[in-house]
Amino acid sequence: MQYVVRILIVTAMMPTIGWAQAAPTSDDLLAERMAFWESQAPLCDAGAFRFPTKSTMDPSQPCDDGDMTMFNGLLCFAGDERGCQGVIDAQDPNTGQWFRSPRIRLLGHNDRGDASFSPDMALGVQLYLIKTGDIDRAMKWATWLNGLPYKDFAPSGVNWFNWMTGYSIAWFCLEQYGCVVRPGDAVSLGLTFDYLHDKKNMPVLPDGSLRGTAASWIRWESLFMWLSSNNKPGYSQHLYAVDILLRRVISGDKDSRKKEALDLANKPENEGNAFFAWLAGKDRVEVIRQTLVRCPATDKLPTPPLFQWQWERDNAVEPGHLPAWQQSCYWDCIFMGKLLGI
Repeated sequence: MQYVVRILIVTAMMPTIGWAQAAPTSDDLLAERMAFWESQAPLCDAGAFRFPTKSTMDPSQPCDDGDMTMFNGLLCFAGDERGCQGVIDAQDPNTGQWFRSPRIRLLGHNDRGDASFSPDMALGVQLYLIKTGDIDRAMKWATWLNGLPYKDFAPSGVNWFNWMTGYSIAWFCLEQYGCVVRPGDAVSLGLTFDYLHDKKNMPVLPDGSLRGTAASWIRWESLFMWLSSNNKPGYSQHLYAVDILLRRVISGDKDSRKKEALDLANKPENEGNAFFAWLAGKDRVEVIRQTLVRCPATDKLPTPPLFQWQWERDNAVEPGHLPAWQQSCYWDCIFMGKLLGI
């Protein structure tokens, strides 16, 4: 009789056991949120091109794409083909010149302000080149850079370099002094082209300003990385993080420069920065937690304009402004999802 009663009790409990759902894992939550971000992320339509962008509140020109070649390079590295295509389409296939975005390339100048390209954008291009091994586009770019005419700006450092090395200093573009290839930029270029030559059979760079600038500074890599470790909070530290990532990919060592990445992630101004936490090799569950805390949800929508890539901002908030994560463009969050394998 007791045996029959036990069977009845177990039978009565079975529907309840079947209905019970296991608590979702952090990966489940990230995948669910990722689907939402994908449904909301803005795309810029320009000619035949469509690419990831931040957004303005101007219906006549909704693309805040002045820095998208760098961000698309990051998306490409993380495994998002839309980012790779965004970098490809930002290059003039005839001349090899790269621009800040495909739309700005079609326009021929940067209507978002500043020059048509910059050292920041070059980091995105280099991530794309290392990720894809696209030596044809790399060689076209190098040839275009090398062919830029001598530009004599006022800063004496440029003329000093020209005198010391016997080469004209290299430039990324010619609109303003901010186009100059700085020593740290030259190191990154040298490492990138050396990698493409050694691993992907890219031809040796022709003798000229680009090769001369890169070769003159590459031996000082450690010094310039140390200097960058003292960058100001915000976008300058984000550029340092991207530089660490680039060097890590080139070296093939996933733990390369881990101490520098940890020091960066542990700075008080970077608390909650999921990209820095991922770069530092922090626990995956913690990186997902940081991503979900600051990225949009159906009950936590960002405030337009959606013009922030939040990982390039520190935690300081100026009066009258919102925290960067509250104006996320969604692509910064998709980037983290892709890095985490979703």
